[in-house]
Amino acid sequence: MSSIARCTTCDVALPPSTSEQRRSYCSNACRQRAYRKRVAAPPPTPLPRQNARVLSNLPAARDSFVGRQQELTKIDQLLRRHRLITLVGSAGSGKTRLALEAAERLRRGRTDRVLLIELGAVTDSRSLMPVVAAALGVTEHGDEPIGQTVVETLRNMRALVVLDNCEHLLDACAELVDLLLNRCPAVRVLATSREALWITGEVSFHVEGLPVPSTDQDLVNTAAPRSDSVKLFVDRARERKPDFRLTPENTATVALLCARLDGMPLAIELAARWIPLLPVSDICDRMDEPLELLTLGCRKTPPRQRSLREAIDWSYRLLAPDEQFALRRLSVFDGGFDLAAATEVCSTERSAEPVLDVLSRLQAKSMLTAIPGTTRFRQLESIRLHAREKLLAAGETDMAYEALARWFTELSDVLITAPLSVPAEMQRKLDDHVDSLLATVEWAADRDDERLLLLTSALADCTARRGRVSQARYLLRDALRRPGTRGDYRCVALNHAARFAAAQGDHDEALELTGEAARIVRDLNHPALVMSCRSTLAAVQQSSGELEASAENRTECLRVAEMLGEPLARATCLVDLARTALRLGKYDRAMKAVVKALPLCRASGIPARVASALNTIGLIALMQGDLEEAGTAFHESLRVDGDNPMSGPDALEGLSILALSRGQAERALRLEATGRAMRRTVGVVADPFWEQKVSGAMRTARTMLTSQQANAAAWAPLTPTETEAFIQDELWLDRTEVDEDELDDHERRVVALLATGLTNRQIANRLGVSVRTVASRLQRLRDKLGLSSREDVAAWGAERAIG
Repeated sequence: MSSIARCTTCDVALPPSTSEQRRSYCSNACRQRAYRKRVAAPPPTPLPRQNARVLSNLPAARDSFVGRQQELTKIDQLLRRHRLITLVGSAGSGKTRLALEAAERLRRGRTDRVLLIELGAVTDSRSLMPVVAAALGVTEHGDEPIGQTVVETLRNMRALVVLDNCEHLLDACAELVDLLLNRCPAVRVLATSREALWITGEVSFHVEGLPVPSTDQDLVNTAAPRSDSVKLFVDRARERKPDFRLTPENTATVALLCARLDGMPLAIELAARWIPLLPVSDICDRMDEPLELLTLGCRKTPPRQRSLREAIDWSYRLLAPDEQFALRRLSVFDGGFDLAAATEVCSTERSAEPVLDVLSRLQAKSMLTAIPGTTRFRQLESIRLHAREKLLAAGETDMAYEALARWFTELSDVLITAPLSVPAEMQRKLDDHVDSLLATVEWAADRDDERLLLLTSALADCTARRGRVSQARYLLRDALRRPGTRGDYRCVALNHAARFAAAQGDHDEALELTGEAARIVRDLNHPALVMSCRSTLAAVQQSSGELEASAENRTECLRVAEMLGEPLARATCLVDLARTALRLGKYDRAMKAVVKALPLCRASGIPARVASALNTIGLIALMQGDLEEAGTAFHESLRVDGDNPMSGPDALEGLSILALSRGQAERALRLEATGRAMRRTVGVVADPFWEQKVSGAMRTARTMLTSQQANAAAWAPLTPTETEAFIQDELWLDRTEVDEDELDDHERRVVALLATGLTNRQIANRLGVSVRTVASRLQRLRDKLGLSSREDVAAWGAERAIG
């Protein structure tokens, strides 16, 4: 039985219809009422995925974006060619802000839809897809999984998905991104993470700290204001203290502060927050404990970004136990380390994984940084200090330093077994780890460790190679005051101290030290150490004029070196013997000895050894009147090791005598002034015999010039640019290429006042301009004259009596 049809509008029963088409209304009036109701009713709610139009959910910027222009350009180029870019960097490097800026520029430029998905607060991978759906503005639909709804919504969208802070959900994020890239062809992803996602098609873009300015005093006032890290500090400081600005008094301190913070944006911004309370100098002084200072975040900032410690601790908690252990142990290294050093410190029963594998994982997670152009690594200073806190809390500090001390002791043992034959590789390894060696020496000193004297000797060697001979002597003096039980360690330290004392002309102290070393070494069965002590004694004797005694000791040293079969020690003894023979007037014997030594020195790979042999050849040839050979030897010495203040002065002074022989008196005086300035930087003195020869030549050179010309040249050493040109190409850059008439009145006045010895501030007061204006004019003068420092400009002006 069929049911009775009723009117759709008034619900009255309809009469039976005779047609096939079923009636819906009882009358035309009901039909019209139904039509008017349909027109007035709102449209039905569509399915979310059918009409989702999220254009952008990027937060509005609340402060200015500083720097990173090259990075933004590169990211834009990468997003044109690739669909997945991951910004990878350590805590506080500014990945999120860079990603947001790049996304905003892309949205403005191409009207792309931009979807920001913030994952910092997501703790469970199962919550990932609902968070994405919420950002997209879709809800679960019927029996369809939320993931399918998200994919269907994005399938036909041309969108950029910004996936921020993926490091703690790597697997889930990788799965999500892989799904989006496969199913949504017009979607691109810009992710930020402390570790790459490691899926097909990913391009990793490493985000480092902002560029930091040079802290060189001659460059800082002009370079620092242009540095992005300094710009960021000033910008954020002005948010707290609107009248803050860079001044000649604080610019260098701001530059140093940014450098000590590795240019990390989060650290710089947190430091700038203290400006209303502390001057910049006080903030910089407190950077020894930056984790304590950099804690003044905003209330609305995510917890991991409120302080530097929390930001780093977020990353630390994500590490595997063996990675945490290695990171703690590696914190004992100041200034970087190589694989061999890391292996010594990290290889224990608690770390079963190969150290290289752990290092590679730490680098991938932005907890380590590879030093460009080397096979070495380093921790950012803030990460290292955080790891040091963890090392101390774990009670592992002494164990880590014990492992490090043991490794350095093994390296330094060569100072006992072959002190005149220390391989170049061993020197480089110690030089590369010199900051860590210093920390190890301090640790050993606190414990009166018997290895202190040997480790200090190795540190003093490294310090002297860097041109800081006075500091090397201070280190040894302090160590020698402490009690020690190892005679060989004390003998090594005494021998080093005597050698450095002799280099600085302190003959009485050198004789006292060599005497004590000689008494100790008699009771030791170390022929190589006996030879080294005797070699030092011979050097002291030669500098004090005891030439025959020096020759006797050096001949004996040569005999022992040949007996031991040490080529490098033999080369050292031959060069020393040649210098003594030269002083005795035995030129042929001297030349034969040094010619034998030169190939051995070249084979050593140590530039200082080669330069020493070449300088000796040059000296002998000069005394024999062979000016061409002397010039060749001196020039090659400079090319091999010209920036070494221990060997460079001899070559420069030799070339000054050659210049005089050609009638180039001004050149002679300037070359001698350059060598003298190099000696002054390290406090070493020339051999008395050689010093007498050079002084006599320079007196002759002065007679060939007017008094004004001679004084100007004698106090006008070559600039670094001029020295480099002279060393590499034997090119003499004439400072007179720019005529004084080419200077405008302002520049001439600056040069004239500079030549009188006034400071920039005093010049500014005289001219009635700002200090910054003076610095700017001085920089233009440097560029115009091709000079590198204000001292060079002053010398140039004094030479021409500009007034």
